[in-house]
Amino acid sequence: MSRRRGPAPRKTAGRSGRGGIGIKSGSGGIGGSAEKPGRSVPAGRGAPAYPGGFSARDGFSGFLPADFSARDGFPAREGFPAYLTDCPALLTSLYRESWLAKRIIDMPSEDMTRSWYTLSPGPPAEDLEALERLEARHDIRREITAAIRWARLYGGACALMVLRGQEDRLDEPLDMERIAPGDFRGLLVRDRVDGVEPGLETETDLDDPDFGLPMYYSFRTGDGALLRVHHSRVLRFTGRDLPGAQEEAARYWGASELEHICEELEKRSATSANIARLVFQANVTTLKMSDFGEMLALGTEGQRRQVLEAVAEQNRMRTSFGLQLLSAGDTYENHPYSFAGLSEIYEAFMMDMAGAAGIPATRLFGRSPQGMNATGESDLKNYYELIGQMRERHLRPALEKLLPVMALSCWGFVPEQMKIQFPSLMPVSPGEEAEIRARGADTLIRALQAGLLTPAEARSRLLELL
Repeated sequence: MSRRRGPAPRKTAGRSGRGGIGIKSGSGGIGGSAEKPGRSVPAGRGAPAYPGGFSARDGFSGFLPADFSARDGFPAREGFPAYLTDCPALLTSLYRESWLAKRIIDMPSEDMTRSWYTLSPGPPAEDLEALERLEARHDIRREITAAIRWARLYGGACALMVLRGQEDRLDEPLDMERIAPGDFRGLLVRDRVDGVEPGLETETDLDDPDFGLPMYYSFRTGDGALLRVHHSRVLRFTGRDLPGAQEEAARYWGASELEHICEELEKRSATSANIARLVFQANVTTLKMSDFGEMLALGTEGQRRQVLEAVAEQNRMRTSFGLQLLSAGDTYENHPYSFAGLSEIYEAFMMDMAGAAGIPATRLFGRSPQGMNATGESDLKNYYELIGQMRERHLRPALEKLLPVMALSCWGFVPEQMKIQFPSLMPVSPGEEAEIRARGADTLIRALQAGLLTPAEARSRLLELL
């Protein structure tokens, strides 16, 4: 996580990647701390820096860690506000710098559109191919995926349906009868942070699907101009739901999907960073000096500085194969660091992160299922059920508004019965697929024998099934 850096230390001893020296007195130890390299203790947090002290770049310095409070030992939060959605710059930084935050935003967005959609009953093959060519020409799937992605990151996004010859009527309700073949020109996607802003007026028609939502949106073009657009021309995507009063205050946008998981994200990132830091501290070296405590307590500032500078010089000269010079009576010891239990702790943070994100750890972290005979199938099933709910809530309303416009532009008419269906995301084995087809064919045969279907209808549905 990005944190503010404190002032650089005045003196530096030791070399990067080499263990430092902790100093223990005979009566009590003065331990080191896993401080971030190059950071000093801010005022009011931990103990003040000792006059004349030094900071080593090996992860040990001072008396208390700069990142930790003396009260509870947990990293003090610096960067995350109460409502993360209100800080778009921080959201952008998290998305660009944290692979985990990016994965939490991108994965559900891409899974929602991965299987795309099918139409039932299916149009003739020629019409379907023409529709697919129109989608490919304007990259519709990628544009809708981007709109969903930015809505998850920032709390809201919109896609404007661009129609030829209607540039001067954007603030008017969309008239389907004015759409001629070839008029559809693609989607213009803008997020709530830098591109689209809802107006204050809301839709009052009870029969309108957007009842209670903004009547108009202001789209910012590439040259900085603002376009006032009626909501019937806009595909609207939102983030996580907010309570009524907060939703109204947010102009009917939602919250970022990173807002409710920021604490877990911070804990997991801090744990991962500290475990990585421990790798370079596998051996902690201590130097016991019988008169060190008295020197600190009773010596002058010059004497204390000389002692610390001598220790710093010893630390600088120490190598894996060289000699260590000591005074008579001093003791030099190595204490190997134990890594036992760290994997279980890290595993627990991973599970918490996966639970907060609503994504199985097998997919979020790209790991194999744990335990005997574990396949992860149940976790994936629950996740895909969640994706199915998200498709119904976010993707279906957008497609139901978009497809009639594309059909008029492509075919010149809108089929009376055009039902959108979403294919299953769960992979089906060949045996299961054959069984499903056999059951479907048997159902069609019984319907044909009962006179519920004509031979032509049965043949068409059988071709769809196969």
